[in-house]
Amino acid sequence: MKNKKLNKILAIIILFFLLTNYVQTENKIIIKYQIENEILTNIDLLNEEKYLLALNNSLQNIPKNQLREISEDSLIREKIKKIELSKYYDFSRESKYADQLLKDFYKRLNFNNENQLKLYLEKYNLDLENIKEKLKIESLWNELIYKKFNDQVNINEERLKKKLISQKNIINEYSLSEILFEIKNNEKLDSKYELILQNIIDSGFKNAANIFSISNSSKFGGNLGWINETQLNESLLEQINLLKINQLTKPMQVTNGYLIIKLNDKREKKLKIDFNETLKKMIVEEKNRQLNQFSLIYFNKIKQNIFISEK
Repeated sequence: MKNKKLNKILAIIILFFLLTNYVQTENKIIIKYQIENEILTNIDLLNEEKYLLALNNSLQNIPKNQLREISEDSLIREKIKKIELSKYYDFSRESKYADQLLKDFYKRLNFNNENQLKLYLEKYNLDLENIKEKLKIESLWNELIYKKFNDQVNINEERLKKKLISQKNIINEYSLSEILFEIKNNEKLDSKYELILQNIIDSGFKNAANIFSISNSSKFGGNLGWINETQLNESLLEQINLLKINQLTKPMQVTNGYLIIKLNDKREKKLKIDFNETLKKMIVEEKNRQLNQFSLIYFNKIKQNIFISEK
């Protein structure tokens, strides 16, 4: 009887030791990457995984090693941007767009206010201040791209005016998602496209966007929201009009890679056109489209000159 009690006590002690040792191992900080003079640790990667899962819950269905790769790519991109931005901005200063950025962020996740977002993030053990830091990096990056390339943006206002004049009282709106991908030196377009298609079949479009897309929309599963036909160029609109709901375009070559569009839904909308106001919106959309292309080109250029070492 005494031996049984003794064995039970020993078993409890051993279990406690093993659990304690496991927790200590989990909390141990390990350097995973060095990027210039900055480092990324296993804790950074774990937090990025939780962040991406909060933005796209379906990522929990993909293999852990794939989620880790997505998190690594995402964090490395963010760190490279911050290193470049530090040459031009003081990160200790508050962003003048902080409140609006946060509002846009939680609305995109279908929340009504900051408190709802905060409660949601707590489920993933995420700190709202870290999210604000991420939003600041993206905001300053967009500001930098605007300053550097705004003069190179070319807007054909006459073409946009003609397009607006030809619009009917009822226009089509499309709920769209995208995957913008690159072809590396050792890759072929057909093979990469087949790989993406297979991943869409196996894991869904959102997860494939997280894995393959180089667009900022990738963190939200490639979702672009509702876009009306006045905001789309003719060639893209032509391809979208060939699709049925949930169908994809074939890869379309664009300045910074290849684009796959998914048609999620479609609806008609009665339109009361304020000509000048609508034209302004069309000009802004076209300017943003071109600036996004400059952004990717500039990022790839600076990345080539950044020291990255995996530990």
